[in-house]
Amino acid sequence: MSASDANPHLGDLTRAVHERIAATLEAGKIAAVPQDDVTALLTEAVRLYAAVTEEIEREIPPVDASISTTEAMVVACALLRAHRLNPFDLALWFSRTARQADADAGAPGT
Repeated sequence: MSASDANPHLGDLTRAVHERIAATLEAGKIAAVPQDDVTALLTEAVRLYAAVTEEIEREIPPVDASISTTEAMVVACALLRAHRLNPFDLALWFSRTARQADADAGAPGT
């Protein structure tokens, strides 16, 4: 059973939010979006992503191919700055998660 089967309401909400965001971007009405709404949406999405990956004990793809590298880096940098982290901190966490991903995949030397 998938997560959307277990909680169809969340799946419905996710699709609705996706459609609303896409329409807002297409209409060029970004300035009308309250910053607090963007922060709240990203915050809860990050919490959900972290909770799911912790529960299933492996990383899941956080984005699909529609997210550009620039978009991904803007969000990654904002998250790092929000916690006063620097590239060195990121490298430590990145190596930690890379080792875990290698272990999950049964990579040699783990």
